[in-house]
Amino acid sequence: MKIKRSSLTFNNVIRLTTTCKLNEWDRVARELRNAILKNNLYATGPTIYQVSEMNRDENEAVFTFCLPISEPIAMPPNDKYSFETVWNIPDGLMLRHADLDDELEISYDIVRTCAEANDIRLQEPFYNIYLDVYGDGVIDIFAPILPKEPKSDDQFK
Repeated sequence: MKIKRSSLTFNNVIRLTTTCKLNEWDRVARELRNAILKNNLYATGPTIYQVSEMNRDENEAVFTFCLPISEPIAMPPNDKYSFETVWNIPDGLMLRHADLDDELEISYDIVRTCAEANDIRLQEPFYNIYLDVYGDGVIDIFAPILPKEPKSDDQFK
């Protein structure tokens, strides 16, 4: 498995945050794509999502979906949707999770181990970039890198 260091940038990104069942995230992503089409727009990139506030007892979590679209729109931010003309994360680690039958957590652990070995702090939750490849899917995991913490000046006190 190859881990790359890169930035992540997309233009004209609609962001949707909602709570749903763990096995229904793909339905919500499709509904977002369909809503975009109904508004005479189209997606220009992959579906990107984050999973947070996992509740295993209820089998649900908070999902945030990001989808690049064809043109800028006027959308006031609200508790569910937002829009960004340029969505940019300047630094991160990326790993391709090619087999969707394998647990994502295994790949997350690989990214965490690489970051730890290189003294890099990561921001979680990571982004999952779902790519449709020849009718099958792969997920690129993008883990944003946090800035280095300043060195403590305790030795000078």
